[in-house]
Amino acid sequence: MDDEPMWAADRVVAQTSSSAIIIPETANEFAIKGNHLTLIKGNQFDGRTKTDPHKHIHKFLGICDMFKYRDTENEAVRLKMFPLSLTGEAKT
Repeated sequence: MDDEPMWAADRVVAQTSSSAIIIPETANEFAIKGNHLTLIKGNQFDGRTKTDPHKHIHKFLGICDMFKYRDTENEAVRLKMFPLSLTGEAKT
């Protein structure tokens, strides 16, 4: 029972009014490149039982490492992009 996802039907997950990810202010100083966004959206994680979150994170980091944004730390880019890599129940 403890190995079920948080969003299983018999569990209650508290809704948050905003994102749990805090993005540094410096992250707002860059625009996401179109091809970078396309790659991230093509590798979205939906949280289904048969999907592997570790594989998703590994691919996500690999995609993020392919791009550099001038004067912006890689971590800030990852924090801004990660919510875009989620869909469905995983995004909720």
